Amino acid sequence: MKYKVLTILILIFGAHCFNLYRQSDLPVPEIKTYEIKDEITGNIHIFRKEPKLKKSILYCLKDKENKVIWVDWHVNQIPEYTYRIDSYKNYIERNWVEQHYGYRIAP
Repeated sequence: MKYKVLTILILIFGAHCFNLYRQSDLPVPEIKTYEIKDEITGNIHIFRKEPKLKKSILYCLKDKENKVIWVDWHVNQIPEYTYRIDSYKNYIERNWVEQHYGYRIAP
């Protein structure tokens, strides 16, 4: 007898939760993407985050691989900053000094 009552209570609670879920008006979150144009090759890459440091490692949604983004700031100029993008595989092959202070990216 007690299992029948417990089963009925669980079914009522489950139906109530399903009804709340079905009637909810929660909006689907919008995914922001950033299109960044490479200064060297002119290719456009799509990232979910905006690079804010001098060197950022982000996942490219277009190429489906990690990319290293070097940001060059130009104070009091337009555009204020430009981007150089390199593959993470090429970045790993560099030595410590080149990884931290930059290197020439071949087109």
